[in-house]
Amino acid sequence: MAVLTPSEKARTRYHLGYLGVQVADSLSFGQPIPIQTLFIVEAAMDHLIAEHVPKVRSLLDVLDGIECRLLAAADRLAAISLGEIKLRDNEPDMLEKEYFRWAGRLADILGVPFYAYSNRFKGKAMMGSIPVRNS
Repeated sequence: MAVLTPSEKARTRYHLGYLGVQVADSLSFGQPIPIQTLFIVEAAMDHLIAEHVPKVRSLLDVLDGIECRLLAAADRLAAISLGEIKLRDNEPDMLEKEYFRWAGRLADILGVPFYAYSNRFKGKAMMGSIPVRNS
């Protein structure tokens, strides 16, 4: 097993839409349990196979980069063109779509869901149960 640094774990939680605050506890059969699915993410990060650590780190870098590009795109929203260069008016939406694609790859490698109540993944995160087809 490989261990991600505390900073990498925080970045992973962030890019999957999870809270950056202490998790409130609930009780189940008298035992405290974390609310929502954060425990799945924590367990996945703690049991990550060593060979996958470089890929997780690479995905975190990609997501950080897309977020920086999204912030830079916000500065260009006031302009339609710059000299002969025409700017895309849907650049932020395209970057959000790209972000979702790469965050999905991070979720896939860890085998975890997005945080269903995240504004970032609202309407995109799968909630509820998966239909089962009986043959």
